[in-house]
Amino acid sequence: MAESATSDEGRRAVPRHELAETGRSGRPPRRVTSADVARASGVSRATVSYVLNDVPGRSISTATRELVLRTAKELGHVPFAPARSLRLGTSNIVLALVRDYAIGFVSSRVLRQLDVSLAEHGYVVLSHRVDESVRPLDDLWRLVSPSLVVGMGGLNLPDDFVPPGDAKVLRVHGIVPHEEIGRMQARYLHSRGHRRLGYAFPSNPSLELIARERLEGVRQACHELGIGQPVVVDVDTDDPETASAAIDRWLGTDDAVDGVCAHNDEIAIILSSALASRGLRAGHDLALIGVDDIPAARLSLTSIAIDADAWGRFVADSALATLENREPPHLERDLLRLVVRDTA
Repeated sequence: MAESATSDEGRRAVPRHELAETGRSGRPPRRVTSADVARASGVSRATVSYVLNDVPGRSISTATRELVLRTAKELGHVPFAPARSLRLGTSNIVLALVRDYAIGFVSSRVLRQLDVSLAEHGYVVLSHRVDESVRPLDDLWRLVSPSLVVGMGGLNLPDDFVPPGDAKVLRVHGIVPHEEIGRMQARYLHSRGHRRLGYAFPSNPSLELIARERLEGVRQACHELGIGQPVVVDVDTDDPETASAAIDRWLGTDDAVDGVCAHNDEIAIILSSALASRGLRAGHDLALIGVDDIPAARLSLTSIAIDADAWGRFVADSALATLENREPPHLERDLLRLVVRDTA
């Protein structure tokens, strides 16, 4: 027997199997509307709207409210986002702007934490790769109306950045002290007796902002320690030959480099492989230290670990505080940690 229900307004409910016929002709099923929910539950569209939008100040019985919510769930009703945004004056979209989709081990963990935490509060996180040559941000604002725009690490939103409408802005870059990462690398190599340092700079343009800050930290430490400035060589993780060329540059002179600060662990691992292909060994013939402490580094690579989970929680908490007009949280722990292994 088909389920039906009648509201206190005397409306006859439409059997739910009649609504389920939609889409059986082979055409894609249409979106379930609030009108469908009203017909299936036997109440007015106004009542459905009040219940689904949790409008205060309406005298709706608990039984009717539960009926509407149950019917909406059974029919698979999803609020139409543009209409909801127009009605509420805001949206549940948080737009995360990234410099590149290959954002790396740590940043991907942070983005995932942001997604999970905001989902628990009814928000959906969308990521967008910023490339003005492909799509200017002004064009993007005609397609999506976020409540919050988050500039992820590696993307330095200018001070005069104007988000769409009433959207708020959260800048993530600057939370992690990248110059301090470079200083930690250089100080550690110096403490191990290395006096001629190199720096493996990433050729990927999306990493340039962070890489320059880390390199600046290495340079500051070298100056403070009274040793020469680092020999900087670009390394492309997509081209192993650049790693071989870097090894030639560092080891091929009388004033050979004896310790290298790599921008990240991926570059350090490629350099270690380039050494091995020559019968040389990282940590013996050339010291290497990376950044991120990725899983692949945990066999032998000395690295500066970034607490991605703590960073992710802080970003998520900051996003919620911004959305809710609360004071931003304070970062209560150090995100950086030296992990000593075989390569340095």
